[in-house]
Amino acid sequence: MSLTDDVPSLSRGLAAMMAASASFAAMAICVSATHRLAPEVGTFAISTVRAVVNLAVLAVLVRGDLRALVGDARPALWVRGVLGASALLCHFHALGHIGAGEAAFLNQTSAAWVAVLAPLWLGERTRGWVWVAVAGSLVGMALLAHPRPELGDLTARWIGLSSGLFAAVAYVSIRTASATNRPTTIVFWFTWIAAVAAGLGAWLVDAAWPSTPAVWALAVGSGVFATLGQLFMTTAYKLAPAAPIAAASAASPLMTAVLAALLLDQVPDATGLAGMAVLLTSAVALPWMQTRR
Repeated sequence: MSLTDDVPSLSRGLAAMMAASASFAAMAICVSATHRLAPEVGTFAISTVRAVVNLAVLAVLVRGDLRALVGDARPALWVRGVLGASALLCHFHALGHIGAGEAAFLNQTSAAWVAVLAPLWLGERTRGWVWVAVAGSLVGMALLAHPRPELGDLTARWIGLSSGLFAAVAYVSIRTASATNRPTTIVFWFTWIAAVAAGLGAWLVDAAWPSTPAVWALAVGSGVFATLGQLFMTTAYKLAPAAPIAAASAASPLMTAVLAALLLDQVPDATGLAGMAVLLTSAVALPWMQTRR
């Protein structure tokens, strides 16, 4: 389908992607606000709540038929689950220690990592112009990840950057897993492994859990918004071509940065803003350059 074949479908797809971006931005704000209201509640505890909520929604979607979620347990599902869980934990850690907008943009670097990994893993050709966007992403990463002690933990910035790499490997594995498994199965493997890993981490470090209604609401809200984001994103890719949808997904970190500035008073410095601008430009350009002839 070309961009002009079905304009209504493209419009609905873009609208669904905007809804997904808003949902993921709301998830990030919930996590960051949870850390602010209850610093004693760690990454593992919040991630566990988010994953359990996601699992509950999946169980409802398949009407309790848990066999529909298991799939064929092929290695790609394990890769998706383990690397997806790693990306989740790294991203949630970054959200609690640096600005939510900056953490979101560091996670968005997954688009550049996918462009690097696709030729190696899937044998897909990466067009020459794509490397220009990848180079731009590297510049944006450097601007966001360089030491700024007054604005947050340097280690958290590198962990946030790692979330993008882990997410990229997880996304690439979806291509292999989806050959014989449904989307709900792929999401299930990610969420159950994330729930187990986060829950085990919370138990090992004796992490505190939410203790007030407000903190519980934020933690549960992160899971609800994450699930909505996944559903809207899946709908978007079903309705419209991948290139414009992938470009539109760059709205998610932008929305997160705006909400973080308005609601949490998290305003990046000039260097951070420059890095976010470069990453946003590269993220929008990548899918178009990949499909350019």
